[in-house]
Amino acid sequence: MNTLFRLRDSKQCRFQMPNDVWNWELKPQGFAILAYLCYLHTHRKNFAVPGADEIAVQLHMSVDMAMEQLDQLNHRGLINENGVPMFKNASKYFFSLPNELFFLNTGHGAITVYAYLLYCEDRRTHQCHPSYRTISEAVHLTVATVMKHITKLVDRKFIMVENTTYVDRQGMKRNGNNLYTILPIQAAMDHCYQQQMLQLEERTLMQQQSKNTPCSPL
Repeated sequence: MNTLFRLRDSKQCRFQMPNDVWNWELKPQGFAILAYLCYLHTHRKNFAVPGADEIAVQLHMSVDMAMEQLDQLNHRGLINENGVPMFKNASKYFFSLPNELFFLNTGHGAITVYAYLLYCEDRRTHQCHPSYRTISEAVHLTVATVMKHITKLVDRKFIMVENTTYVDRQGMKRNGNNLYTILPIQAAMDHCYQQQMLQLEERTLMQQQSKNTPCSPL
């Protein structure tokens, strides 16, 4: 079994990002790379900046894009020449992300949307209700793309979404912002593992069927 699924969902299995990150106008690719470097720097004893190839595979982007974003992060002073995150001018306020985020085959866009929901989350209720437009402006994606990533996060058990309504001053019932509930990361881990097992079973069945298919006569 993948060692990912032996990890416990605890506060010790998280890393921090500064709240100010949402003011730095980063593209989702740049945000995801910076978050990945924060994770590595926090939890790897002998930290070494990963190559663009590793980043591209881990975060679902091209190698050229990974190289470009690394250069921009370095140019802006957000990482040093060794790839170590630098937050000298950030405020003292941080939010945390689960380590497992980078090993659930999610991609940089969904990672960034999920991170913004965690930033907005009420730590007691694990809920938040930013509008699609607010999320869109924060993560620099179109509303349609944000909606697509929200659907992915729901399907993969990162979050639950509840539609809300309100009554306006004229007494008319209107649709409100979605109410997002952040699920324990274990739910996403379990879902990912189940999908891996289903894919393995499908591949095994196809291989068995291929072996049992008689050869065509010459």
